[in-house]
Amino acid sequence: MNGIGVRVLGTAGVLYMLAMAVGCVAIEAGHEGVLVEQPFFFGHGGVDPVPTKTGRVVVAPTTKVIDVDIRPIQYAEHFDIISAENAPVSFDAFLIANVVEGRSPELIAKYGPNWYQNNVKEAFRTFVREEVQKYPLFQLTTDPTTRAKLQDAIAREIQTKLIEKQGIPVRLNRVVVGSILPPKGVVEQTTQTIIQEQRKITMVEFQKAEEAREKAEKQRGIADRAYRESLGLTAPEFVDLRRIEVQKEIVQHSPTALTVIMGLERVGINMPPLAAEK
Repeated sequence: MNGIGVRVLGTAGVLYMLAMAVGCVAIEAGHEGVLVEQPFFFGHGGVDPVPTKTGRVVVAPTTKVIDVDIRPIQYAEHFDIISAENAPVSFDAFLIANVVEGRSPELIAKYGPNWYQNNVKEAFRTFVREEVQKYPLFQLTTDPTTRAKLQDAIAREIQTKLIEKQGIPVRLNRVVVGSILPPKGVVEQTTQTIIQEQRKITMVEFQKAEEAREKAEKQRGIADRAYRESLGLTAPEFVDLRRIEVQKEIVQHSPTALTVIMGLERVGINMPPLAAEK
């Protein structure tokens, strides 16, 4: 074989080896691929500042592809801490954020793939603890506006003291604080306290109603007495008169057919005779 043939075979072999070495990576929708070049012999390595978008990308064997999800992701943290009254409370807090589109290479270069665990997690937990410990137990567990205040305050801390100050290319969507609950024993004690308070309120209202009823009865008795005296009737006569008035009201509001049996006191009103005696 002459020299030309050797050179052709050598070139073909090199091209075959390069073709076998080149890889193909698929980037899913909602993700970006960050290329990290790691040359064997010469050239400059590092993070490619331009991310790869959705689709397939051909990479060299010395290039590593880091997949970055740029969709909003929820990071959850559980807390067992002490309120302002030194009472223990338990709850979950959630940070929802996403990597800014097109800036995933900057995030990987500065903070690495585990940016939340390494740079955000402990600061987030600190902000949550500091805000929750400003409130007493009863306000944390019963006031519906307290959670909204907590969420707003924690979000401001994360945005200004963490994302903006450190230049993390992440967009904060929102902070959510879950239901804040005291220990079981504290819940039972609080429930009993509420029950006792409600009983006190009920008894006070019942006493007020009884006093009002008693006062009304006395006023009605005074009015009846004044009415009897104005008619010049004795007590039994007034009772007969009131009976007649009540029975009259019954007849007026009763069905058409009604039989009423009336009786008077033995010492009652002297009814006039039906006809003059002869």
